[in-house]
Amino acid sequence: MTLKESNQYPFIVIEGLDGVGKSTQVRYLAEALNAAVIQCPPFIEDPLRPGCDLRERMDKASLSRRREYYRMSNFIASEQIRLMLKHQPVVVDRYWTSTAAFSAMDKSPPRWEAIGMYPEGFLEPDMVILLTVDETNRSLRIGGRGLAMTSEEKRLENQDDQRSSVLELYRMFDPIEIDTSDLSPDEVLEEILHWLNEASLLDWLGEAHK
Repeated sequence: MTLKESNQYPFIVIEGLDGVGKSTQVRYLAEALNAAVIQCPPFIEDPLRPGCDLRERMDKASLSRRREYYRMSNFIASEQIRLMLKHQPVVVDRYWTSTAAFSAMDKSPPRWEAIGMYPEGFLEPDMVILLTVDETNRSLRIGGRGLAMTSEEKRLENQDDQRSSVLELYRMFDPIEIDTSDLSPDEVLEEILHWLNEASLLDWLGEAHK
């Protein structure tokens, strides 16, 4: 896995279920690399409610409309990332990998690209980091920190087999998987940086200081 020739800087996606430490690592990694951060779906103004995020309305819409909103928002995020990469690295909190994995769990999944593939014209990450944690720790983190679960997570809250299936779908995107169960946030960051270095995705740091 090497940095795409068209980009001077790396595009990194942090994935995983709620409670694994995604937000913390997105923040830590962005600080370490002086990277821009995008949360997917990005903010899109609701045309019916100026100033409000369209996601608020779409999360309450029918499943088919919600899925198409998430697909569309990924294309918008892809173009935003493409522009940002001209100036600095980009770290993204969830991306097409989540949209595809969760949609594949529907009773009637949308007829999108095969899992593990990105839509045509879509900007692909240089690396996807999949964070995991044992279920006991995940529950403690969600409860202890008062984390708000996503609508998708609420759907899978009491379905261990479904959560395991979502993780298997994530793995079809060939991520670097890191079990955070017994690691501190700093140790997780150190491992992420190790894998980025192994993939030559930190070479630009040397160029930036020449």
